[in-house]
Amino acid sequence: MKVLFIACLAFSSALLSQTLTYSFSEEFETIKKHRDKGFYKLENGDYAEVYLQKDEKDMVFQIFDKNFKSVKKVETAILPEFEQHPVDEGFFSVKHDFFWFFSTWDRKTETERLFARGFDQDFLKFENKPVKLIETGRLDPNNKYRYNYSTDSTKMLITYRVKPKERRDKLNKDIIGFNLFDDKMNKLYAAEIEMPYSEYDMNNLDYEVDSRGNIYMLTEVKINNSLDGEVNRDRASKDAYRYELIRVNQKNNSLQAIKINLDNKYTNSVILSEDLNHDIVIAGYYSDNKNSTGSNGAYIIRLEYDAANAVKNVKTTYCEFPAATLKAYENERKKRKMDKKDKDGDLEASNLTFRKLVFYPDGSVLIIGEEYYVVTHTHYNGKTTTTTYTYYYNDILVLKADKDGKTIWCNKIPKQQSGSGTADLSFHHHAYKGEDYFFYLDNVKNLNLSLSEAPVSHKSGAGGYLTCVKIDKAGVMTKRSIFDIRDEKVRLFPRNFESISGNLIVDRLKADRDASKIFNLEIK
Repeated sequence: MKVLFIACLAFSSALLSQTLTYSFSEEFETIKKHRDKGFYKLENGDYAEVYLQKDEKDMVFQIFDKNFKSVKKVETAILPEFEQHPVDEGFFSVKHDFFWFFSTWDRKTETERLFARGFDQDFLKFENKPVKLIETGRLDPNNKYRYNYSTDSTKMLITYRVKPKERRDKLNKDIIGFNLFDDKMNKLYAAEIEMPYSEYDMNNLDYEVDSRGNIYMLTEVKINNSLDGEVNRDRASKDAYRYELIRVNQKNNSLQAIKINLDNKYTNSVILSEDLNHDIVIAGYYSDNKNSTGSNGAYIIRLEYDAANAVKNVKTTYCEFPAATLKAYENERKKRKMDKKDKDGDLEASNLTFRKLVFYPDGSVLIIGEEYYVVTHTHYNGKTTTTTYTYYYNDILVLKADKDGKTIWCNKIPKQQSGSGTADLSFHHHAYKGEDYFFYLDNVKNLNLSLSEAPVSHKSGAGGYLTCVKIDKAGVMTKRSIFDIRDEKVRLFPRNFESISGNLIVDRLKADRDASKIFNLEIK
């Protein structure tokens, strides 16, 4: 496998100039006293911006045609006839259908119920009879319902945590509810299962359901725990964790644990997901130094199954970040420090936060991270102490690995964003036809950086240029400043962009208190 370190190439802006267009819709009346529930594409090709009234009595659908011209506004009642006041749990798109989820609490019987009410896209109204999905006792209010989709959207997993009976973590074992539904909200499986370890000994990190209907839970478990006993007397292992992937055996409501071995590497993050081939993948960042906050590279864990759908092998691969990529777009002073660390074997990506995992039909995977950290400032004037925070969203690190977990290429997208606010910082990623697009606000001086130049800072709330970096299938990066947001007299929040179709990205903007408009980017 040939590894391409594309970060060693300078940006080009020519290749992107004919592939991206943007426009703004006509202004329409701002929906007030409603909560934004998202932007959706309907089966007839129209688009709908959805709002829920704050007292949860009705929902408003602002309908746009394919050219984002405002067609009509429809207000429809959603409040069913219940003695208990329903609580909004979300508006969901499942496969081709839409559902509003709501819950009720019966104080007399101490019963929690979750319902789904279908939405008719042709008549823009909710179906009369809600479907009861879950009925159980009191839930943990901090971990009420969690939703996961299979990759093909044919399965939906709803999990919850029963309110603990014991307050002390060492005495309590979590009871997790697993509820599996198809895309029409027909129940396929439901059970409440007690965890094998105490709450003190395990942390549930992530849940997933694959297109076959298999249910998984990723946990970290203390090496020395109440179930296994003291298996390592080393002081450093006192509070050390290992990962376990747990699969729910739906035939007898039991749990099957698969222990994850990372070869004495120390993980900084982890995510559980299903790829396009319907296989489960675990990925994250690792460090060779247990005391480090940096990352030496990414790890990818794939499960291999036998003919009976049982796990026969766990394959782990490591993708080390190339030194050339980490050193790119740094000034000479910083590069000299990095050269010394590289010589000593200590070179890492600092403060790297896992942002996204993207799968492709050929089995390859894209791992996206961003350098993120917060600096605390404390001021004392002799009477009172004031604390403020500065948030930093810096370079994006993008690594692509093939189906066998080997690095194809690794790129750094240079940026330096900071501010006391965060709404207009960070980025939006969009994948289209095997190529990857990254949108963020930047200083226009960063358009044509050389490898020996560090990016100029962009401050939150200080305008900025909407910038796009495209990485093609071979890992070649091209860059374009799309427009100065001050020239367009808009405020943009790229990390709130929504990818609603293969080549279309939208954001909803308030022109003022009374008027709104749709901003859309189209890749051609």
